[in-house]
Amino acid sequence: MTEASGTVFKNFRKDNFKAFELLILPFVFVVVLFATLNASLPIYILGQLCGIVFFVQCFILLHEFGHGAFFKSQRMNAIFGSIFSLFVLIPFYNWKKIHHLHHKWTGWRDKDPTTEKTFADRFSAKQIKLIDFCWRYNIPLFTLGYRFGIYWKAEKLKRHLNAQEYRICINSMITYGAIYTALIFFYGSTLVLLLPAMYFAFVITDVISLSQHSSIAIPVSGGKEVKPLPFGKQSQYSRSLVFPPMFSKYVLFNFNFHEVHHAYPCLSCYHIGNVKIPVTNSFEGFSLARKVKRMSGFEFIFTSSPDRKGF
Repeated sequence: MTEASGTVFKNFRKDNFKAFELLILPFVFVVVLFATLNASLPIYILGQLCGIVFFVQCFILLHEFGHGAFFKSQRMNAIFGSIFSLFVLIPFYNWKKIHHLHHKWTGWRDKDPTTEKTFADRFSAKQIKLIDFCWRYNIPLFTLGYRFGIYWKAEKLKRHLNAQEYRICINSMITYGAIYTALIFFYGSTLVLLLPAMYFAFVITDVISLSQHSSIAIPVSGGKEVKPLPFGKQSQYSRSLVFPPMFSKYVLFNFNFHEVHHAYPCLSCYHIGNVKIPVTNSFEGFSLARKVKRMSGFEFIFTSSPDRKGF
């Protein structure tokens, strides 16, 4: 840890009060979501709107719990992370291990397990057409591929983790699979009513998550032995989205400040908005979302720009 990093963490310590304050809205949203599943259509739609925000926030909170940065207690982070991960369709342990490697190897596209296959020349013409079709018509292919193609993929997990970690990941997949099977068997009709909210949340998550690193020219090791970049140098390979402060803090939990996050990955999300670093790759969030949705999905996700901005 550098002296600057130490100063940041000293000034911005984990705070359980701030953590629980941020959990108020997700709690309200999930209560409204389930309370309105069998209501009249207008009330049901209201509940689904709350559900959309809730499912987006679940993914962001999984991210925070995985870093162990939300609560002071790591046990609390693990408990809440395991609960929220059920709504995200990602086993919590698998997320922690792979996401740790993402932060270790950001700055080397072919070393990062979340980007190692994102090379444009790997795709056939038919695959490119499928990617563009899904992106244009809001089919959340990428969110689903990200979740199941990374955190549920035994081959990837085995290749990147040691034997003990791999066994725990497999056991986690079996446990989560059993839970989901039981939920479908006993509460299938209820789960169907959640699908509209989940669908739109996935579409929104596609845009937010992909905007953080896509279209940025990231170096490739090419099989050579390379060292991980220091966290302070990783922000150049990340992108931030600028939204109104209250929206950033209470809806996105500052997940949009991705340059700061990569500079200080274990900094609590409720403090990130107060940390200032030199940023060169920040965009107004709603404008960027409209712009990337007008782009070819393949161009946005799998091609990069030498100036890192890509727009």
